[in-house]
Amino acid sequence: MMDTVSFIKLVSALMYPVGLMAVFGLLFTFCAFFERPRLRSVFGFCFCAVFLVFSNPWWANQMVRSLESQYPQVPMARFSKHDAIIVLGGGLRVPSAPALTAQLARASDRYWYATQLFRAGKAAHILIAGGNVFAQPGLSGEAVYAKALLMEWGVPESAIITEAQSRTTEQNKSNVGALLERRQIRSALLVTSAIHMPRSYTLFQSLPMRITPAPTDLIVRRQEHPLWKHWVPSVQALHLSTLALHEYYGMAFYRVRTWWRAA
Repeated sequence: MMDTVSFIKLVSALMYPVGLMAVFGLLFTFCAFFERPRLRSVFGFCFCAVFLVFSNPWWANQMVRSLESQYPQVPMARFSKHDAIIVLGGGLRVPSAPALTAQLARASDRYWYATQLFRAGKAAHILIAGGNVFAQPGLSGEAVYAKALLMEWGVPESAIITEAQSRTTEQNKSNVGALLERRQIRSALLVTSAIHMPRSYTLFQSLPMRITPAPTDLIVRRQEHPLWKHWVPSVQALHLSTLALHEYYGMAFYRVRTWWRAA
């Protein structure tokens, strides 16, 4: 039986560029088989449009930049002392077979940045939030493996709090809020990838404490490239578009649900 989180992930996958192209491609084939030329043309156009738009490097970068620019990185010295550092999961791959150890993923900067903030004396505790989106028999949630990583980097075990059950950002917020309330923590630095910060900060702002965004893992940077590289379709651009859409869909879903509950 599919649970709510799995269902949302399935629907989201079909709304990402590759999922949309698969849907439009199947509809195109269906219309061609049953000789529906007008509908076939519409779905063929939609397939090409999705591919050309979301695989365009310039457009993909604009989508990501629109999210990352909302909460720019600031020098670490500007952060005041907080009670805790909250770091959201998503930066490690758990040791599923054939891997023997947990492995760093693209967003692992989150853990390194949280460690740097701790070493700089910005907080006395680090709370790692993140489980596995889908159950992995015999394996713990990501936060457990991230704790071991931070300890290898010199963070004492007594300073690390883990929440390894949450499967979504909203569950991160709910579970973290309960943990911090029990410990009477009133302020926290929120560490996550810059592209993820707008959605995360919107959720965590609802907690009864002072939350300060501390973004890291910036994707779009000012680098020089040949002109053609900004316009020739690429798999990387398709990936960046998907990351951005994931955030926009998440924010839209949260706002619609909030409106629905208030109605």
